[in-house]
Amino acid sequence: MDLATKRLIEVVVAQFVHGTNVPEVIEVWLRLESVIIGVEVAADWSFQIEPGEPRQSYVMEELGSRVDVVSAPDDVPFVRHIGERLIRVVERCGGGVDGTERVGAEFVFDSGTVAAESWGGDLL
Repeated sequence: MDLATKRLIEVVVAQFVHGTNVPEVIEVWLRLESVIIGVEVAADWSFQIEPGEPRQSYVMEELGSRVDVVSAPDDVPFVRHIGERLIRVVERCGGGVDGTERVGAEFVFDSGTVAAESWGGDLL
């Protein structure tokens, strides 16, 4: 998937909310000029970058929690690059039995880089 030279238009996140705890970003979608890509950690803890639309918000009544899909708050690092070109995505591998599983990526924009990775099943 060639993402280079596409401008970042919008950042959407899925936030896990439990009680009064601070919401935790669990998935990010980058709306580029001609494609939307999701950045997430899969159930097997592998780091994923895949084309796809943002999911819908939902409630997990049995846990007393919910997942809100909203425009990304300012503290999500991708937000400061809205309007910039994505120059390249550098994938980082090192997981799995043979060390070839994707564990993160660096998203290089006109004015800087955002690193995203899977750490213990969480998106950082």
